Amino acid sequence: MNGTDVAYLAGLVDGEGYIGIKKSKAYACQGRVTPGYHARIQVRMVDEQAIQFLTETLGGTYYKEKPHATNGRPLFCYSASDVKAEHILWTLLPYLRVKRAVARKVLVLCRLKRRGSRHRTRITGYRNFANAYGTPRRVANLAFSAEYVNWCDALWQQCKQLNKVGAA
Repeated sequence: MNGTDVAYLAGLVDGEGYIGIKKSKAYACQGRVTPGYHARIQVRMVDEQAIQFLTETLGGTYYKEKPHATNGRPLFCYSASDVKAEHILWTLLPYLRVKRAVARKVLVLCRLKRRGSRHRTRITGYRNFANAYGTPRRVANLAFSAEYVNWCDALWQQCKQLNKVGAA
């Protein structure tokens, strides 16, 4: 991948894309008590060739959406999340202009998440497991600390503001 290709792809993301943090609910059925935060890059456009080039060059996935208007053209949607999005942002960062600030916030989240296991300090209950010899063991269910969740939420809010989503 050469610098011209990376600059072109950064222009696509700058002009047609979205860089941000997706916040997911704390689904009790999955045993979660804190929300999840995920790095996200998306690009949606009618030109499949550009989306295909983005996917082939940087990785991620793309799919086709049906037209929203009766006589409209289909949209091709590119997406990358979490670790893949982090690698892509590091690649594109030197060339980003419009979305550079939000990309930096997302990269701060990625760095924080890499150290996430250190922040699983809140005990939410216990469960019993049998060890290799069949002896039961009591193990604590750990959730992220309130401080960690507050840091992630602050980054999510800052990204929303930078993307002017939900801003008054």
